[in-house]
Amino acid sequence: MPPSAPVGPSNPLDQLGDTDLCEDCEEVVSDYFCNACQVTRLITSPTVSLCAECWDAQPAHRRKRLAPGQIPHEKTGLLLANRVQTVFSCSGDERTLRRLHREDEVTAWFGLERELKDDRPFMFRDHGRFADLATSSHQYLFKQRGPTSDNRLDTNCTPSLVSFVGQTGAGKSTLIKLLVKFNSTSGQDGKFQSPVPGITGRDLPTSEDVHLYADPLTAGSANPLLFADSEGLDGGEREPLAASYRKTREKEEMESMGSESDYSATPRDYTEREVSWMDSKVKRTRQFAASQLYPRILFAFSDVVVFVHRNPRAIEGVLERLLDWGSVAIETTYNQPILPYAILALNATELDIDPEMWDVKTSTTLLLQSLSDTIDRNVTFSKYAELWRKRGKKIDTVEDLMLCYYSALRIIRLPTNGRPKLVEEQAQKLYLDIERGCRLARNTKAQTRMLLNAFEFQAYLNHAFDHFCSTIDTPFDFVECSYLTTRLSTTFGESILALAVEMAKKKPRPKASTIFEKLGRLIASCIMLDTLRNNLKGTAERIFAQYVPQIDAALKEFGDRHWPCEFYVQGAVPPHLQAHLSNLQFQQSMRAAAVIMRCSNVKVGHAAKGHQLSDGRVFARGTYQSSFFYETHRKPILDDIFMSFHQFMDKLSQLARQNVDQLAAASIIHRDDALATYYPASENAEHVGMRYTSFCICCLFGIPEALLPCGHMLCRDCIQSYGRRKGQILIDVLECPLEVKQNTRPQSRSVYLRPEAAGVRVLALNNGGIRSIIQIEILKLIEKELHGKIPVQSFFDMMIGEGTGGVIALGLNARGWDLNDCEQYLCALFEKIFTPANTHRFPTLKKASHAKYRSKLLDDAMNAIFPEQRIVDLAHTSHPIQQSSKVAVLTSSATGRKVLFSNYRRKASSKLPYTLYPATDYASQPQVANIARASMAHSDLFKPYIDPRLGQLYFKKDMSEGFLIEVAQNECQAIFPGMQKEFPDVLLSLNCGKAKRAPAPSIASNETKKTKTSSKNSRKPDLDDSKSYITDDSAEAYAHYPRPNFITLNPVLEILPELDDVSSIPALRSLIQDSIDADVVRKLVAQLFATLFYAETSAPVQDTAAGEVLVPLRIYCRLLDHTTEIQEVGKLLKTGPFRKSEFVFWEEGYGAQQFPIASGRIDRMIRELQFPVLKLLVPLWQRDAMVHGVLRLEGGEEFSISGFPRRLGSTVTHRSVPKTELDVVGQAKVPTWSAPALDGLGSSGFWNTSLPVRSSSLQQVPLALSDEPGPVEYGDIPSYEDFEEDVTALPQYSR
Repeated sequence: MPPSAPVGPSNPLDQLGDTDLCEDCEEVVSDYFCNACQVTRLITSPTVSLCAECWDAQPAHRRKRLAPGQIPHEKTGLLLANRVQTVFSCSGDERTLRRLHREDEVTAWFGLERELKDDRPFMFRDHGRFADLATSSHQYLFKQRGPTSDNRLDTNCTPSLVSFVGQTGAGKSTLIKLLVKFNSTSGQDGKFQSPVPGITGRDLPTSEDVHLYADPLTAGSANPLLFADSEGLDGGEREPLAASYRKTREKEEMESMGSESDYSATPRDYTEREVSWMDSKVKRTRQFAASQLYPRILFAFSDVVVFVHRNPRAIEGVLERLLDWGSVAIETTYNQPILPYAILALNATELDIDPEMWDVKTSTTLLLQSLSDTIDRNVTFSKYAELWRKRGKKIDTVEDLMLCYYSALRIIRLPTNGRPKLVEEQAQKLYLDIERGCRLARNTKAQTRMLLNAFEFQAYLNHAFDHFCSTIDTPFDFVECSYLTTRLSTTFGESILALAVEMAKKKPRPKASTIFEKLGRLIASCIMLDTLRNNLKGTAERIFAQYVPQIDAALKEFGDRHWPCEFYVQGAVPPHLQAHLSNLQFQQSMRAAAVIMRCSNVKVGHAAKGHQLSDGRVFARGTYQSSFFYETHRKPILDDIFMSFHQFMDKLSQLARQNVDQLAAASIIHRDDALATYYPASENAEHVGMRYTSFCICCLFGIPEALLPCGHMLCRDCIQSYGRRKGQILIDVLECPLEVKQNTRPQSRSVYLRPEAAGVRVLALNNGGIRSIIQIEILKLIEKELHGKIPVQSFFDMMIGEGTGGVIALGLNARGWDLNDCEQYLCALFEKIFTPANTHRFPTLKKASHAKYRSKLLDDAMNAIFPEQRIVDLAHTSHPIQQSSKVAVLTSSATGRKVLFSNYRRKASSKLPYTLYPATDYASQPQVANIARASMAHSDLFKPYIDPRLGQLYFKKDMSEGFLIEVAQNECQAIFPGMQKEFPDVLLSLNCGKAKRAPAPSIASNETKKTKTSSKNSRKPDLDDSKSYITDDSAEAYAHYPRPNFITLNPVLEILPELDDVSSIPALRSLIQDSIDADVVRKLVAQLFATLFYAETSAPVQDTAAGEVLVPLRIYCRLLDHTTEIQEVGKLLKTGPFRKSEFVFWEEGYGAQQFPIASGRIDRMIRELQFPVLKLLVPLWQRDAMVHGVLRLEGGEEFSISGFPRRLGSTVTHRSVPKTELDVVGQAKVPTWSAPALDGLGSSGFWNTSLPVRSSSLQQVPLALSDEPGPVEYGDIPSYEDFEEDVTALPQYSR
């Protein structure tokens, strides 16, 4: 299959048309083309196209004669012939070629910037082509499955990369174009780009760098194929035709627009990395990049490599090239799950060969057999064969040698032009073999849990680009990127695995059995603690069995993906590795008594290459070897953990008989025994253990609730166990439980804990550009309604934003801004970045996707507003509530996958339609300034932010209000334990205005329906039908979340300003202040104010003689005592808009019960800055009835208090031990486990938690349990209960 030929009379297919008349009868439109008649007949036209009747009338066709070379007359449809014609023919005029190459620039994937002077570094450019194709596939799948489909979470495809490499002029581009054309259906012509093939007769290379093309047949599917067209291996230093055309065009554009200083932008998007190793003249060449850099990247990520060659008679040279190409790349990665599937495409094969050679299997077998005796005679073959023989691999044939570098080798012949049907048949065989290789690769990767979706693929690519730009001598490690995905389905299993992996990194590396031997006692203690916290019942054996699957999952994952092969070679460096050493290294190795080479591949990445050093060198063949095997070590490890667990439980059982509080005692035992043993005292003053984890580092079970100054993340239960309670919702953690025995100086922190009985309140801030001033003004109106004394942050447990809304959320949370600060910073930011002086010059010369503004000022502004602060750092405020508030910012990656930044940690999930930013330690935590930069990078206004891990991040216009709410719901359920299935107390979604469509007031606040069901009386607020309370946007979101606590405000504007129209800010500000519906704001404030109160019930339910169930309630306030905020609440209840308010509770179907707030309590709030707990008894007829609790205002309006409606009479449910399983296809059945004999333990081996377990009270634990500082030292502090009034309010009600 030769390069495309220029249009002219020498090419018979060029004269074909879809409606030509039959050349014989000249009456009927021709249907078929004959490939052979044009060779044997002398006719006026060089083509032979016939109708069906005339075809059969031809003697050669009727008698089935063969043309010279034994070529048959093939009855080829004109449509097929024309399709082949479009591939092999190309206009030779310069204007058309310039246009084609300019259109092809959009397919550029990566390459090097070559227009630099000798004293400047070379830059590696990623043009984002892979991300563009992945985004297109993602959007197509999303549309196909629908926004409400259950399979919507699976829209992130798993692509396969097919690389076409070979010599310049071999026909790589022509082959890709042929596959694209044949796989395009009718109507798709022009929709999918294809390469520009080289022109016959031109000696210049055609394309530059690496381009990427989509396969039309699989585009939009779950497994798309992508064709990479690499620059020719031996193109030399001559500039390719595409590069020449591009530079000429850019020069002409600059000259037409003015001087070079006025216009210097290129029309192509890209991100740049400095190539630091290109420090010599040899390395700074096009030839070196094409032969050394590109193969390393393509080999690492390609499922199939198609090596294209034109001369089948020089087959030895072709295979030598394959070996050279493979040898360059094979040792530049380790822990690679597969080797590429190799296809040798012999292009432009003569038509007169033996017909059997067109068969793929026959051609492969015969060619390899013909080379069987050359393995030791060919210099290149013998060199590589000897290398592998010294590694212990048997090499008898060329095929044996090729399979050292590739998973398979197939040889496919493709004919030269002239037989369209044969061209189609061979192209189909090539495509089927490509698809087969990709399918085998996907199956292998799935089995080893290394199958990457598009988002993960792009992240791995970013790491590979960074790696190979910094060095080409050190191999790229696939396992290092595994932080992007989580394989375990429970936090406990993930915690065990993280600790084991951290311990395995120590030098010298301990044995795997030693790792779990040391971990065993800590794991057992964590299970003990979790058992008490969840009040699990049963024997120790039955309780422990519930945790076995989670330990199993961690053991299996550790052995498969994190424990390296233990094979090593001791002695001098073998001769076959000495060539890799420098002279100094060689002399040192010769003088050394012994050199140990250890394999670095883990189990899942071992099969492809065998034993491989950490520097990439393969030094021996063989399978994975290890002294640690899950199957054999599982039982001893589990038994050891169980024995320790039994000892802990037996000790607690003995303490229970002494009337000791078990939960508090278990916490002290866990701290002073397990943690102190695992983290022994050290001489230095450094912090111990893993920091900034996605799990509680203390108990290994909980979701992190707070970050201590030492960097350790603790869950809610551990904070309560090891902290000093200052009030109902405030706890002082004076010392980290991991560092009790360390020499570090204790650092305390006051932690605000959201009450478990309270609901969650969320503020969602959408993007609006300068129109985000609307959001700030609405929040200021809320504060104004509350006399400006209670900050808006006190009313929300979580803030989530996107675009400029994300910047506001970060300012209010991370920086502790008030609303005036927020407005000031935001306006200054807009005036700086949205100025005419910051716009790009001559934007009409750019593609539509190019940014309007320069990004340098935005970068500087973000760094100035958010200086040197990471997202997990404590907020710049001393207020405990604001420090404990959660914040999240939603952005979009280049692949279309959404990325969520957050100041909290949780277990990652692959089932969500977005990804939590993958941070593994403090150093990888993103800077707040960078998050704000990514959030502000609107695709039309600024360039994307380039994240070191995920690449391009920006705000995408397709982000909808409904999706932001969906993210908020998922995150609340993940990080707030015990949250009801229904949505939080309040979700306030603030939009930035919409254009007016129909006659309406100048601005109308829009609110969703807020239907409340209370007593038999009407509970619905009176709405004015003349006003619009819901817009189209909020209606769409409300359809997905039809709950009364969903509120959206989206003012309708006469004229909707542009996102960068700074001049409209004053008008927007005054419009919101003067024209917004005050009644809507008042009702919103009342609903938020009501959520400040919540009710707890902990005492047992009492049955009366009348058959009623009396449920004791205690009403608390979320705000902290001894603060001006609690004083202001009292003033609002006494003389403000909430005067004469009362709490009202009712059982569904029964009358309401009123509990007025006594004036004396309100005066005490104002005078003593404390909220006096209100004790109530609520009578119910049914124990599990749904109960509504509201704050009723003086005018009769009712607003639900936090956490209502809910069932009060039902018992409190505890966390259940989650079922643990690996997300692995075809996972083997987990073996059972039986407890070992308990001889010598000094007990009966039976323990049951049904023994007395009192409520946790730190003062009740005897000091004799521990001599170390801890919870027992805080017994002299008065309990928060001492501040309660012993008053129980009984309602007056009637049946």
